[in-house]
Amino acid sequence: MEELRLAITPYYLYVKAVHVLAAMVWAFSTAVAWAFYLRPAFKAALRDPDDTVAIERRNFLMERFDRGAAVEHVAFPVLVVTALLLLWMGRVDLTQWNAITAKLWIGVLVIIPMECVDYYLSHFGGNKASIRRSGDAERYERFMAYHWRFFQVTEPLVVVIVPLMVFLAVARPF
Repeated sequence: MEELRLAITPYYLYVKAVHVLAAMVWAFSTAVAWAFYLRPAFKAALRDPDDTVAIERRNFLMERFDRGAAVEHVAFPVLVVTALLLLWMGRVDLTQWNAITAKLWIGVLVIIPMECVDYYLSHFGGNKASIRRSGDAERYERFMAYHWRFFQVTEPLVVVIVPLMVFLAVARPF
């Protein structure tokens, strides 16, 4: 393994560039769609549950959002793999508390669990287009509500965590 690490270490900056690009895609690929299209559509549907046009718009946008999240969900594994490679290539001492280990713990304790739920809601059991095609309207609405709750919980986390991670990566304050 040491020979492999030594062989790829000259490519450290390339791996870091891929890592930063993956982080940018992960962090920002769904931000505009969420802020300017999906959130207003959910709020309109919640304001007037009998407004079929608002419900149809919410459903249409949510199903497209689930598909669009695929970009984010491809970037995330790249982000994780390159992070692990950078730790290994750089021989980072994980027993030391510093900006890198802080980022690692934020990733492990907050981001990875959040993304696991997000993958499920967007692509697996909670995929709204698949549920709609199954004809189970009650399950469809239940998963719309779950996804809305997920967004309500994660939006403040992401708004704080993304700038914090950038700050830790750039400033390395400790």
